[in-house]
Amino acid sequence: MNYFLAPRSGEKSHKNFQSTIKHGIPLSLISKYLTSDEISILSSEDIVYAWGNREGTANAWRKMNIGDTIIFYAKGTFVMTGEVYFKKHNPQLALAMWPPDDKGHPWEYTFFLKNLKYISLPIKAFNAVVGFKSNYIVQGFIQLKEERIKKIVDQYSSVESMFGIFTDKNSEEIPLVNDKLYVNVSKDVKPIIIENQHLVPKAQKEKQIKKGNKVKIDYLLRNKNNSITGSKGEELVLKTEKEVLIKANRKDLAEKVYRVSVDDDSLGYDILSFDITGKEKYIEVKTTSLDSGSLKFFVSSNEYSIGKDKENYFIYFVEKINSNQPKITIIKNPIDHTKFSIKPDGYVFEAERN
Repeated sequence: MNYFLAPRSGEKSHKNFQSTIKHGIPLSLISKYLTSDEISILSSEDIVYAWGNREGTANAWRKMNIGDTIIFYAKGTFVMTGEVYFKKHNPQLALAMWPPDDKGHPWEYTFFLKNLKYISLPIKAFNAVVGFKSNYIVQGFIQLKEERIKKIVDQYSSVESMFGIFTDKNSEEIPLVNDKLYVNVSKDVKPIIIENQHLVPKAQKEKQIKKGNKVKIDYLLRNKNNSITGSKGEELVLKTEKEVLIKANRKDLAEKVYRVSVDDDSLGYDILSFDITGKEKYIEVKTTSLDSGSLKFFVSSNEYSIGKDKENYFIYFVEKINSNQPKITIIKNPIDHTKFSIKPDGYVFEAERN
């Protein structure tokens, strides 16, 4: 396996990193620059993460193989690693993801990553191990030479063991619970749509406090999984809304359906869609990997206020999101005490299916 060091320190590089590594990129944005086989490779992962090099580092890029590891550097610290699973040289592909550099050159030598890991490894500690000068910083994309890898192995038994020691569960690069990510929805996923279901407010029961062993929570994993789960639900609803309009011969409206939450999460809804007459629909998406039986989800104070004021406001409750047949329960004008028991704890909605 080869290891490559990738700087992410400049302002433009940092913006690129945020857009295509931290949050991923929509596969639809780049699919026209890919073959069907290449699209299949990229869609095998939940999120498409990409990075690119300019012509000056093309030689190092050419030496990169599938399965190699990239180590990202930022302002005195190595912050993340990832495994290469696809690469492609295509200037137009690169320009679809990132603006050119200050001289107009695209980041055309692209590669795609999976199995991202978050670390905090000070470069001074790294330099001391591999034999770089103490004041060395990563200024260009380079391959780590074999003799330097051997020095890491001599001290830590493996490069991966070193990464494990410097794991950072509080890394700023980790998506937060409500961060919006671009998540792939497989063509095999065929949701079951449930509309006009009669809902009955859930009767409240006293909570029994159970004593037991405390469970250690991996917040890094939970944050990432919650981000992926919520984003996957939004992408599924986006896809479903477009398909409904296309089947109704309203392709013009389907092209306007938009996942607004990616750009602004303060609007109180996630998807701007339309009914077949062209009237706007404001859709808030709630997602779970469970098959819930009853409906229970959290609504923020902002969502509650927006939902009360907008006539065509919906909640799409997505269950079993990780299955090939998730359920989408469509609830129109959900801010309604005849449908839900609503606890103003910022708010929690609960209802029984009747």
